[in-house]
Amino acid sequence: MTAKIFSLLSVLVLALGMWSCKDVQPSGPNNGITTVKVTGAVNDLATNNPVQNATVYLLASGATDSMKTAADGLFNFEVNLTNGNAVTAVITVKKFGYQTYSVGISVVRDTAVNVLLKVDLSTSAIVAGTVRDSATLYPLRNSTALLSLPGLVDSMTTSTDGSFELIANLVDRDSLPVTMTIYHAGYKSRQLTLMTHKGQTLALGNVLMQVDAQSTIAQVTGRVFDHQSSIPLINASVQLTTSLRVDSVNSASDGSFSFSIDLAGLSSLPGSLKVSKSGYQSAYTQFTLSPGQPYAVSIYLDRDTTTGVRDSAATGSAHSIAFIGETSNEITVYGVGGSESTILTWEVRDSLGFPVDFDHRDTVNFQIVGTPVNGGAYVSPASAITNASGRVSTTVNSGTVAGVIQFIASLRRNSDGVIIQSTPVIITIDAGLPDQAHFTIGADQFNFPGYDWVNHTDGILVQVGDMYSNPVKQNTAVYFSTTGGVIDASGFTDVHSHASVTLYSGNPRPNDAVFGKGFAWVKAQTIGQNSVTVVDSELILFSGISIIDSLSTFSFNVPRGGSSGPISFVVEDENHNPLSPGTHITVTLQYTPPSGSDINMVTNGDVDVSLGDYLFRGPGTTHFTFFIVDQTVGGVGSKIPATVTITVTSANGNPPPVQIAGTIG
Repeated sequence: MTAKIFSLLSVLVLALGMWSCKDVQPSGPNNGITTVKVTGAVNDLATNNPVQNATVYLLASGATDSMKTAADGLFNFEVNLTNGNAVTAVITVKKFGYQTYSVGISVVRDTAVNVLLKVDLSTSAIVAGTVRDSATLYPLRNSTALLSLPGLVDSMTTSTDGSFELIANLVDRDSLPVTMTIYHAGYKSRQLTLMTHKGQTLALGNVLMQVDAQSTIAQVTGRVFDHQSSIPLINASVQLTTSLRVDSVNSASDGSFSFSIDLAGLSSLPGSLKVSKSGYQSAYTQFTLSPGQPYAVSIYLDRDTTTGVRDSAATGSAHSIAFIGETSNEITVYGVGGSESTILTWEVRDSLGFPVDFDHRDTVNFQIVGTPVNGGAYVSPASAITNASGRVSTTVNSGTVAGVIQFIASLRRNSDGVIIQSTPVIITIDAGLPDQAHFTIGADQFNFPGYDWVNHTDGILVQVGDMYSNPVKQNTAVYFSTTGGVIDASGFTDVHSHASVTLYSGNPRPNDAVFGKGFAWVKAQTIGQNSVTVVDSELILFSGISIIDSLSTFSFNVPRGGSSGPISFVVEDENHNPLSPGTHITVTLQYTPPSGSDINMVTNGDVDVSLGDYLFRGPGTTHFTFFIVDQTVGGVGSKIPATVTITVTSANGNPPPVQIAGTIG
């Protein structure tokens, strides 16, 4: 019995010994491997808007990973660290129309990288706009803007302000037609065909969307205002609650918000909105939605005088002034039918970056400078006191002069008199619509050699001004037509308010009812205020082949010491019209004087003529006269044979020289 117990104990000890000698993995999570995150956002350098569909590459430890940004512009990667050692990584961001961005980073813990992409306008154009409901003009968030051009399709989703900005990569083209398609659930899609130009921004302004009455989707749109001042409230939390969907969004800079709800076959759907913002009392509203129908509401929040804008503690005094936004960064001059004002909002913050509360309110003054001020642009009010959210707003109104206005908000801190200023804010005042009194068409040449040739060209230019003599907005479209040859259908004004196209010779050969063959009218037109057609036209001569004819004599006789009398001739085209500018006409006299004589004979009159840009026949344009004069002292002693040669050199062609034989003496 004792032996059996001993044997059993021996087996247990041996087993325990073997167990205690098993290999043990090194301590630490995942064999010394830790995983950290590399995150970030890709934004446009100029607008700070998220850049969608950018490709982000991460090169770390010899391996490359990549992903495309979504509507929020965010990216997220995981990097493995061995024993906590840092890893050197390279982030590269690429997107058509932007300059490639690359940065090296050292990753030792969770790392955030914010990327700002710069538009590459050397090969690209920008297409920008704001998607709005056509009835309320409220911006539509979550709209899809799709840009299509040969070899490239790009898209983005609009944010709360409904804005979009897409880059069209024109590669080696100076201009290119593109297609812009706008989608939004419950609205009729819109498709626009646009002409983009390298290095320029095509500002579409407001793209208005009509509700699709046949859709099952209902729209909820609205704006949030301060009840006391009626100023729009930004970043108010708007929560929508229905039996089918619960959603929330923060109001945009103009206080607007929007929701789209699919009623999924229901004939109606009740719901509610709750709107809240720090420093204000929450507001509630009830509604009932119907398929394909919009519901629009304005909600006014009352200030909560029992609390400050922070729940935890009161704020400090003013330390900085931050610009929050404007309802529009472009307005038009007064009286042309566009938006003539915009509301700008600033937020006064304490040293910790919190908006000052009502107890630390202060007076903010607004200063504007720029050429438009001379035309009556002004800001109202010129000063205002911050509200319970630390915010203050003012309205700028345009005058009669276009240009750029710079705004600065400033205050003198009540506690110590220190002056605090905001960074400058720029607002563009665009010119008005084209005005008939300031619409002028012209040509490089009013007479160009085009009647008998194909593809000879003439430059046509139109200058477009508004009623105040300002250049109209850049890229204003002007349409062209001609009664002779072919002309580019449209042109777009540049920064100097000029639009240029090319007139090409060819069929139909011009034949004006009043002026006859060779004459054509080139017309330019556009749309002015109240949809009035603004038009101007120019008479252009398509001159033909050069001809020398209608000589008044085929011989001459100059008496001793006298003159031949007038000899006339005509230089014209086959339609009896003047030749093109730069045509050179010469009349030369050739004779052989007797040996040892001192003879002086000359031609006077139209003997060396360069034509200007003439339209009509007549003396000096088609009809010319010269004289042959014997200026020899005492006259020529005996008759001398002589020859006069008429030569024409012209872009209309060089006709054979014409000679007239005669005698002198």
